[in-house]
Amino acid sequence: MAKSPVLRQLAYISNRPAVLAETLTYVRHFLPWVTQAVVLTPQPDAMKRAVDGLELDVVVVADSDVATGIPTQHSARNAFLRKALYARGPLDDVFLQSDDDYRPLKPLPVTDFLEGGRLVSYFFYELPKWRRNESSYDGVQHSSYLAMSYLGGPTLAYASHMPQPIDKALFAKAFADAERLAPATPFCEWSLPLNHGRLIAPERWAEPRVFRTICWPQYPHEWPYAFRPEDLAFENFHPEHYEPGHLFDGISTSLDTRNPEQQAFSKIQRWYDFDLEAGKLRFPKGVANPWQTTVGRKAFVQLAKGMRKLNEYATFEERGS
Repeated sequence: MAKSPVLRQLAYISNRPAVLAETLTYVRHFLPWVTQAVVLTPQPDAMKRAVDGLELDVVVVADSDVATGIPTQHSARNAFLRKALYARGPLDDVFLQSDDDYRPLKPLPVTDFLEGGRLVSYFFYELPKWRRNESSYDGVQHSSYLAMSYLGGPTLAYASHMPQPIDKALFAKAFADAERLAPATPFCEWSLPLNHGRLIAPERWAEPRVFRTICWPQYPHEWPYAFRPEDLAFENFHPEHYEPGHLFDGISTSLDTRNPEQQAFSKIQRWYDFDLEAGKLRFPKGVANPWQTTVGRKAFVQLAKGMRKLNEYATFEERGS
């Protein structure tokens, strides 16, 4: 009988020592069952200084110790580094994959990620319906969709900006199979392995769940939700949100150890309230946002408001007739 996996590690790639150190204070408070973080970084000395004194075991690994010929394109680089770390780094067979800006906002049990020995992962979209094509992030969503479609597997989008459980062997197999189809093509470090794993080892996985992240997208309505996040539990951290005149103005980026739940809930409230207002093309006064800071988007919002008023007027006339 196979031994049930244990989930105790978080695996990061990071070039931001201060951001990661701050994130780990959130992890330590809200995910106490995480006992070790493994960090791959190009600046190991600075990272060791930043995490020194944290009440968490942090293992720092230098990029140069596990990889050479690192790509420069963002998404290709991330997947390349994760493959190198998972092949050569000090990781368990199963662990949580995360980025340095994914911050928990509430206490969460380990069963949110590993339940009855099966891995629990979170999707935010369906890859065939992701039609944006503006960045390397978009590019790897498309390549992962095409590979999974060709292989006959599921095609959900798992780059949900929150931690996800990873089986190290299944991760390696996913990239090996995809790269046989297209050796020079970068693939998504989230969507490819979590879909491919379900293709070749469906018994290892629980039913996928809807993601739980605020600030993904950075501002509500930057793209339309296919699935609205449920049980908001993680923040995709953007430092600019905390600047004067921005969404979380007046809230500290660091964990409020006196009342962390109140601090977290205040961010959830502000995000939710902005979502409600922006959905009606209303924007809170004094809160910076992309629709009121660029000429093109300002013009679009004014046009959209006019169309909304016209539609409301027409609907009212129909009701009154």
